[in-house]
Amino acid sequence: MGAYVKPIGISLSHTLDHPHIIRCVSMLHSKCNVYVVIQYGGDICMEQALSTQPDHRLSRDDALNCSAQVASALSLCHAQDVVHGQLSLRHVAVEIAWNRHICRLVDFSMAAHVPNSSTRETPCGSLPCVAPETALEEPLLLKPADCWSLGVLFLETACGQGSLELPVRWRRGETIAYAARRIFEFFFQHGCHQEAMSIMANVHDDMILACLESVLKPEPVRRAKASHIVEMVSARNRG
Repeated sequence: MGAYVKPIGISLSHTLDHPHIIRCVSMLHSKCNVYVVIQYGGDICMEQALSTQPDHRLSRDDALNCSAQVASALSLCHAQDVVHGQLSLRHVAVEIAWNRHICRLVDFSMAAHVPNSSTRETPCGSLPCVAPETALEEPLLLKPADCWSLGVLFLETACGQGSLELPVRWRRGETIAYAARRIFEFFFQHGCHQEAMSIMANVHDDMILACLESVLKPEPVRRAKASHIVEMVSARNRG
């Protein structure tokens, strides 16, 4: 049995102060209802943003910047022992300003406050971003599961929406357990990350490849932390 996991939901918006995490501005209530006022995060989510782009992906620099924004937000969460629990393309709000995509992490309804070793036995999240181990009967390591979702978000924004589904070849409508087995099998293969990068738009990029190889690993304990992704992308910007 894993350690106790304390759900925190929307209330964490009062404690996580970060430019790429949606803020809870105010909470009001009547006798029957509670009203939550949140910061404007943009008119669309990342899933919708990708659907309007050529090859259903962002440009290289924009994809790196967006992924760094989300990684930075997730890194702050993990530093304060908060896991998001369902990071996905739909849970990244996008505001377009000055020809840039500004991302904010939203929907903390499944978030929880956890120490490093805590697990959760109830799976959450959805394909394609959910970590494959969620289909197992064993408790989940929550921070590595978040980091897997970050890696898939990076893959889809940089290389095209569908970059995980197509090479893994799971069928829509199949159970998450079926998809998880296919994902595990695929990412144990040599060259799997470059294959996923190239299947939609033939992307070949050493920086993107290095980031994906560091976080999209089947074994949760071997995945890079969100802070490591921030450092990798920041080093690219300095260079």
